[in-house]
Amino acid sequence: MILERATSDYLDSLRRPADPLLVEMESYAAANDVPIAPRETARLLGMLARAGGARLVLEVGLAIGYSALHIARALPEYGKVVSLERDMQMAAVAKTYLARDPAGAKVEVLLGDAHDTLPGLRETFDMIFIDADKSGYPGYLDLALDRLRKRGLIVIDNLLMDGDVATGRGDRHWPQASVDTALSLNRRLATDPALDYVLLPLGDGVGIVQRRGQ
Repeated sequence: MILERATSDYLDSLRRPADPLLVEMESYAAANDVPIAPRETARLLGMLARAGGARLVLEVGLAIGYSALHIARALPEYGKVVSLERDMQMAAVAKTYLARDPAGAKVEVLLGDAHDTLPGLRETFDMIFIDADKSGYPGYLDLALDRLRKRGLIVIDNLLMDGDVATGRGDRHWPQASVDTALSLNRRLATDPALDYVLLPLGDGVGIVQRRGQ
């Protein structure tokens, strides 16, 4: 846990209720140990997409489509989310959920490892959300920066790892290799003179990246 219990409970008391489909997706994720973004993180993604006037969004890591649906709902009618997922079974579950919401039609699912599929994309994206295998984060970031439009945002989830980055020690949930990757990536983003970076203590740590001078 990143926040103290009292603060966390207070924030939970302010959460708006989700609609039945989102609640069902949250329940499925909890029951099947599927890692999805916390509700407030997913809501932030939608708000960032809407505030930035995003029309084309890339997501690295679809899972069951929870974050993709939040983003798709925030896009204009002609908007699109291109979501990369390597797990065929996970993608199949996501498609069943997305088919039950009108905004789900805005989500295009590309199967395969993002290290292979992302370089083949030719579009320039208004926003890119990275939430896949943590060992791949540095590579995903490099590829994403090449696909980011001027003034676009890259959003990266799980960069505080239940607070393990503060101690530098992994636990049973976050292995040491993942913690080391997050520590290195946070340091890189915080010191890169070409980037603006903020790390928010929201959910499990949300990093927001933008190129400077754009």
